[in-house]
Amino acid sequence: MPYQYDLGFGQKIYLENSGSTTVITLASGSPGQQQQSGTQVQTGPWTEMPQAARTDSGVLLRCITAQGVFIWQVQGTQLRTADTAAWSAQQAVSLQPTEAMPSVEPIKPMAPIEPMAPMTMGNMQMSAHPMTMQMGDMRLSMGNADTPKAKKFCTQCGSAIKAGDRFCGSCGHPLQ
Repeated sequence: MPYQYDLGFGQKIYLENSGSTTVITLASGSPGQQQQSGTQVQTGPWTEMPQAARTDSGVLLRCITAQGVFIWQVQGTQLRTADTAAWSAQQAVSLQPTEAMPSVEPIKPMAPIEPMAPMTMGNMQMSAHPMTMQMGDMRLSMGNADTPKAKKFCTQCGSAIKAGDRFCGSCGHPLQ
């Protein structure tokens, strides 16, 4: 049977003894948000109901088994083992039985986004598949856009050259 301890502010600690394993789960939640973390410790079967005690630095948990006394300190979202000397019997309270350990519902996969229709503003046009932007005669693209071959220019004088030209027709500069 699982047990719980309410820390307040939507936070709870759950303990369950499953055979020789103690499962400790720290859970917090608020509308639209759930979060939990947990650990499993080989303790053996419990011989007494688990207890909790508040301290200045968090909460102590205690489980007694045939293998010994196990004490853990919960501070914020962290859980670590604690020395038995840290246990204060005066502040101890029994944990409350609960129906089941918490479970976080898996997040549903997001539906694919519909392709964006091309956008036009004046003489500028943009599309996402393939990513292109065209403004007048200038066209920029990424991916496998079906774009006309880019014009080439001479590095010396800037005149337009044709594919396959070995020299610039304007200044004679060697192109290759």
